[in-house]
Amino acid sequence: MQVQATRVNLLFFRNTSREMDLIDHLQTLAARAQQAGPSLTNEEATKMALIAPFLQALGYDIFNPMEVKPEFAADLPGIKQGERVDYAVLENGEPKILVEAKPYTLDLKDAEMGQLARYFHATRARIGILTNGRLFRFFSDLDDKNKMDTKPFAEVDLFDLRSAPLDQIKQLSKSMFDLDKLLSAAERLKYLRGVKEQIRAELTDPSEWLVREMTRRVHSAERISGQLLEKFKPIVLDAVKLYINDRINDRLSEAMAREKTAEEHPPVEEEQVPDDGIVTTPEELEGLYIVRAICAAEIDPSRLSEKDTKTYCNVLLDQNSWKAVVRLYFNGSQKKVEIFDETEPRQVPIDVVGDIYKYAERVRAALRAKLQ
Repeated sequence: MQVQATRVNLLFFRNTSREMDLIDHLQTLAARAQQAGPSLTNEEATKMALIAPFLQALGYDIFNPMEVKPEFAADLPGIKQGERVDYAVLENGEPKILVEAKPYTLDLKDAEMGQLARYFHATRARIGILTNGRLFRFFSDLDDKNKMDTKPFAEVDLFDLRSAPLDQIKQLSKSMFDLDKLLSAAERLKYLRGVKEQIRAELTDPSEWLVREMTRRVHSAERISGQLLEKFKPIVLDAVKLYINDRINDRLSEAMAREKTAEEHPPVEEEQVPDDGIVTTPEELEGLYIVRAICAAEIDPSRLSEKDTKTYCNVLLDQNSWKAVVRLYFNGSQKKVEIFDETEPRQVPIDVVGDIYKYAERVRAALRAKLQ
């Protein structure tokens, strides 16, 4: 009965695929993962619930073994026998995409990539996908032909679709598949990811090269000694943070100016007063803007939004009630902020809203916990 229900579910997915864009399919899968994820305790359940529908979202007929072959043989003669990849997307009988599935509950950071790498070497496929149903990691052989790269050129997280390179992923679809264009896009994505990671690393912990270069530009010393580098490293790090905060504050000031203008020139229609008695105060909005500024180096600030109640105001990641980063208690005589990190006490008193900056590291730690 369960297999029949799953088949009907997939058939419905296939019948509506022409009417839906890729983002619509992925949002549907994200909702399913959110609801059913904890029950997907093995690989087979994960494949049926999330991975096979993902291939269908790309336009492939998973019920046609001439197009999508489950348990595709990928032996290495004389080295490894009996190897089988979970899915191979075929074209003219040859695999063009290999998919290695893992259970939903497995963290892909801990996943063994050796199997997919061996499958890659044993076939003519140039694209490999490693997935646990929620996170899809896309590999190619950009560094050394016929040898899978150690790092993916793209990732799609169903719970963070805003960050997914969907335009490039669409090029994997049956209707748009062009290997040369796909590999060109993959190469660009790979280097973009690499440069972004390096920038993030420099902003988090400046390298000696960056510290030395900045010291050389602003200090009059003819020789940059190790002692001078040690002195300048925290200066460079603080300067980076100040610059980022200045940019964020400029953007927030512009946004607040637009809101003020809108308040001074309200629409003609009579404003509807919420019947739940919940009013988001200017101080709560200021708290939201400060939390956005603190987290701006980690994520797009627009991913943080407020959800107010009569007692407190939550600052949520991606409008997800399960992903509260901080909670603002501004309605009483003593203002408090609750920070959802690993440090105690979680609730800390503040005198003014700007005191949230004193707990910037804890706020960022709470955000990182919700991003996992």
